[in-house]
Amino acid sequence: MTEQRSPGPRRAVAVIRRIPATLTMVLLILVVGVVWHGLWAPFEDTPLFPTVAYGLPNLAAGMWWTPLTGTFFVNQPWVYVFTIAGFWGMAYLEFRRGSRVALAYYGVGQLFAIFATALLLLVLSQFPWAWATEQAQALDVGASGGTMACIAAAVGLFRPPWRVRAWLILLGFVFIAMLFWGKVADLEHLLAVLLILVVDRTLRVRHTTVREQRLIAVVSILVLGAVEIITTFVPTDGPFGPTDPASGGFIDLAIDLVVILVLVNGLRRGRRWTWVLALLLGLFNVLVAALVLTLITVFSQAQLDLRWDGETELALANGFLWLVMLIYLVGASCVPRTAQGEARAPAGPDDG
Repeated sequence: MTEQRSPGPRRAVAVIRRIPATLTMVLLILVVGVVWHGLWAPFEDTPLFPTVAYGLPNLAAGMWWTPLTGTFFVNQPWVYVFTIAGFWGMAYLEFRRGSRVALAYYGVGQLFAIFATALLLLVLSQFPWAWATEQAQALDVGASGGTMACIAAAVGLFRPPWRVRAWLILLGFVFIAMLFWGKVADLEHLLAVLLILVVDRTLRVRHTTVREQRLIAVVSILVLGAVEIITTFVPTDGPFGPTDPASGGFIDLAIDLVVILVLVNGLRRGRRWTWVLALLLGLFNVLVAALVLTLITVFSQAQLDLRWDGETELALANGFLWLVMLIYLVGASCVPRTAQGEARAPAGPDDG
């Protein structure tokens, strides 16, 4: 009898043959890391960094080559792990749609992230905004703008309901990173993902079942609670300013967490009172953020920090996230049950 060969190696070879562009990009980045020692020493500390890095200062100085050269460098050795792992989106996209499509998404996403970030910071830095002024002077290297665009495009190829779930996870990641840590790379990631979101239009929350929309609401509100806990005890430095860990705001945090725990099961079941309570909680956080913003404009950030329990920066950032949650709760068709327990919105095939 002839021995049957395991299909595992054949499948692996077949997959490798279908992603040559992705493997070439990864190989180039690793070769550059070896040649310029970026794999074991911080490249951002070398004299070559300002010459090859992209960003508003270099683009304004006419250094047109930096979007190309900066793509293949990595600023810190530990970042290589995330850089290489980030190419999974390009690999999946190339496997499904071919090398030309994957390279197009990567190239357009990378260049758009670099130039759109520079243009946006150029405009924002004209205002008295410390964060925008600081980031407008920053330089960056890396391939993450293109890889984030490819990840967004790959997510659009997922089957329902995982497509919507993955899209919301990706959007949550880039928005939270931008709001609370807000470096120039975070802005590049956000703009790259938003570009694909607008161009591909594969995120259609209203086309999902009622059960799926309720699940999204539950997960989203749990994530908001987790973000509030983490940012209360971990220092942040986003567009609204830096924060110190455990610097107050524990009363607001406790109120939000208690209400969220009460809401979870009711939202999952579509109870009217929990839907109304979620709206009230979101409205409360948005109004707090609006109040903080108003007081900052009337007085000053320093004066308000002396009298406010907690970090005003966190109140602004959390208010923005709750505003997004409010829009979802009002706009989605995960309508609460009536007094008789019947759903107002028609249930989908999975809503049983």
